[in-house]
Amino acid sequence: MEPTIPDGSYCIFRYEPQGSREGKVMLAEMRPALDPETNQKFTVKRYHSEKEYSGEDGSWSHTRIILSPDNKDFEDIILENASENDFKIVAEFISVI
Repeated sequence: MEPTIPDGSYCIFRYEPQGSREGKVMLAEMRPALDPETNQKFTVKRYHSEKEYSGEDGSWSHTRIILSPDNKDFEDIILENASENDFKIVAEFISVI
């Protein structure tokens, strides 16, 4: 996540954040997928989601979640129609110590 988080840095994260995640740096767990950079199920990336609204009750679902590195030498992770069983936001990045 350089330059936002320099390699090897210690960071502060807020566990189970509330509210909008849009554009924030998040620690995410991907259950069926792996981060192609690390081959691990956890990744730290900038969050963006696309939603589909259905019905008059205002309900919605994610059609696509995009996890983007700040370092453009790496690729986005794109999750199509991700369910709660496939994907979880664990924490929100607050600062580098």
